[in-house]
Amino acid sequence: MIKKKIGVLLLYALLGILTTIYVFGFNHISLTNSHWLSAHDMTADLISWKYYSNDIWRFPIGNNPNYGMDIASGIVFSGSIPLLAAIFKLVGNFTTTDFHYFGLWIFICFFLQSYVSFLIIRHYTKNLFFSIIGSLFFLLSPILFHRIVWHLALAGHWLILLGFYIETISESGRKTFYWILLISLSALIHFYFTIILLGMFFLFVLNENLTNFDIQKLTKKIFITFSTLLITMYIFGYFEVPYTDALGFGYGHHQLNLTSIINPISATPNENVDWSILLPKFLKGKGGEIEGFSYMGMGGIFLLLIGIFYFFFSFNEFKKKKYRPYILIVILFSLVALSNRISLGSNLLFEFSLPKFIYGILSIIRASGRLFWPVYYLIFLGSILIIHSKFSKKKSLYILIFLLFLQVSDISSGLRNYFNTNAFKKNSHETNFVFWKKLSKEFPVLRTTYLQNETHLLMPMRPILVSQNFKSTDIATHGRYNRKVASVSRAKLYKSFDEKIIEKNTIFVIDNKNHLRNLKYLFQNKNVGFFYRDNVWIMVLNKKNEMTELDKKQLKNYEPVAISKNNKIIFNFKDEKSIHGLGWTHNFLSGKPGIWTEGNISSLLFRFLNNEKNDYLIKIKLGSLITQENNPINFSINVDNLFIKKFSLRNINELNNNSIEIKLKKKTIKNDAHYIKFNIDNPVTPLDLFQSPDARKLGILVESIEISDY
Repeated sequence: MIKKKIGVLLLYALLGILTTIYVFGFNHISLTNSHWLSAHDMTADLISWKYYSNDIWRFPIGNNPNYGMDIASGIVFSGSIPLLAAIFKLVGNFTTTDFHYFGLWIFICFFLQSYVSFLIIRHYTKNLFFSIIGSLFFLLSPILFHRIVWHLALAGHWLILLGFYIETISESGRKTFYWILLISLSALIHFYFTIILLGMFFLFVLNENLTNFDIQKLTKKIFITFSTLLITMYIFGYFEVPYTDALGFGYGHHQLNLTSIINPISATPNENVDWSILLPKFLKGKGGEIEGFSYMGMGGIFLLLIGIFYFFFSFNEFKKKKYRPYILIVILFSLVALSNRISLGSNLLFEFSLPKFIYGILSIIRASGRLFWPVYYLIFLGSILIIHSKFSKKKSLYILIFLLFLQVSDISSGLRNYFNTNAFKKNSHETNFVFWKKLSKEFPVLRTTYLQNETHLLMPMRPILVSQNFKSTDIATHGRYNRKVASVSRAKLYKSFDEKIIEKNTIFVIDNKNHLRNLKYLFQNKNVGFFYRDNVWIMVLNKKNEMTELDKKQLKNYEPVAISKNNKIIFNFKDEKSIHGLGWTHNFLSGKPGIWTEGNISSLLFRFLNNEKNDYLIKIKLGSLITQENNPINFSINVDNLFIKKFSLRNINELNNNSIEIKLKKKTIKNDAHYIKFNIDNPVTPLDLFQSPDARKLGILVESIEISDY
């Protein structure tokens, strides 16, 4: 018996190894080769691990302050699999500097995905060969392969299967103990699994105590489970980020589609992948799904049809208590996954508004399509077990083998795209390491001029950050971060720039061309060097004399943007050919045109060729403003370092045509370039007003600017 168990274990270990080799090939299966970790999220996970492993031990254990700096939220808010990160940090003295465990994690996922599914099927069927065949559906699951190339931590689907396996244990005390371990373990892999498992656990426990209702016993189980989870989360640093920042915009936008289980088109970082060679083209979707992708394969679709048929024709059987939590999981998880926006293919059938309180809670699971995973696997498990129970031993095996053959034949087109790292984004960027290594010896800190969580600078700076030349950086990506701290940090940075101050130990990677024009203008008479390297502009204190002739020539291309008379400019935050500089933030969520001032200082820089040398009028139209409890917002405007006017407004209607008018007299005009600075005394966050989780310190919404004769 023991030999048989060991043999089965070795079989699935071998299957895990072979599948891992299939996906990576022999060239990339190394624990030091990171070229395949080049997609945006994988890059963030790799760099997060690098900074975490090279840092000292802190408390909470997951703290990782050198990656993200002011907005560092720790290893638990990355996809770096916190459990493995902590384990391998512990044995860091025995690993090389380029070591990573992500390839090992993929093997673990393949191994446990197939082995745990085997254990479940074997428990109910007692049929070894039938269980092995059934487990192959789970090993070759399209949603598992699809997830591997996007978010490595989310490949741990075996956690969901373990939840179902725990329910095969008959003794209640042991069952609760294993649930507690599993739920706490999931928090050290990815919190989406924790949410899924908590939902499953609650339904199973509720069902267990529903008939002979024992409120004390039910409360005790839930209390112990949540207490253990919260302690685990505290130790690893989940509460370093405020609860309000765990809420994210997007519920209803990353949802399950009604066609997801039959739509074989998925997306990889390189291209869309068609997972079916058998499905008719007219049934195939056009766009590649990411979060809602749930294609079952033709074998899986037939399993679903068999399951539905026997469910309705044996309905009395499925009304039994033991099936109740599984039915509830299918119904409730599917509804949450579909969200409040129900779509069929590319068509939005209908949507409905949710109360703000409920929407706020559901915003924690903005990628709601992921919550269909337990339903997906239940369909396979339930249908496979139905086949075994409704047919003879021989017939059930033949049916399952046929359906597996059908499944593999159908999804073979998708599997081919995952051979030898084909589905992974490759890094082919050549980097001037000599330049960066030289600078890092004098400047150990690498920062961006626009601190944000989803920075576009992560990818061009990938080789530099992976090499660990810089001690700390705020060029980072996290699952969640402290929005208020980020806003305050940006405001402090722009105040220091306005005062012509640059941190002595810091290199700044310039976020966009508008920032470059403004910083060039502000520091034109200072010993500050601007360098264009590896497709990014950087600003370095005391290095002006080290700029090459090519640097100087390229920098001349970034003069202030020219404005012509009577030509209205509508502000768009993403427009890099505009005149807004430092201290601005987006207005994407409202749908209105314009950009918000953020923090205390916001600047505009432009050229106006006043050939006629007349007085002229600058008209700045406002779209809105934000104040606290009817208190006015107080701000002043300077033009070319000259004070113009102070404002105190409760509403933009207090202005003529909602506009600020600035008269420039020809005798005060010294050059063609003009620098307008808004000084906001009391910016407010929407979070302070309980309007939304948005913690940016906003002031006025500037819609447009226009210059005319006075």
